[in-house]
Amino acid sequence: MLPETAPDGEIYLSGSHAAREFGVAPSTISTWARKGYLTPAASSGRRALYRMSDVAKAEKLARDAAIRTSGTAKRVRRHQQAA
Repeated sequence: MLPETAPDGEIYLSGSHAAREFGVAPSTISTWARKGYLTPAASSGRRALYRMSDVAKAEKLARDAAIRTSGTAKRVRRHQQAA
């Protein structure tokens, strides 16, 4: 299933398409869902579908969590100032 714009104006992606679009491994999409950063918006058969906007939010949440938990306080402050 290729990404398509739904009647609500959102673009829905399968896990593999979301991974390709955001340059991550498909397992990363599963990890984001397992950690609660990402919730399927719909399904197509047995495949979960995610809104592109939700995947972008999940990516930011995961990135921010990784920065907060790794590295020095100086690096975290520098990232927060850049954001």
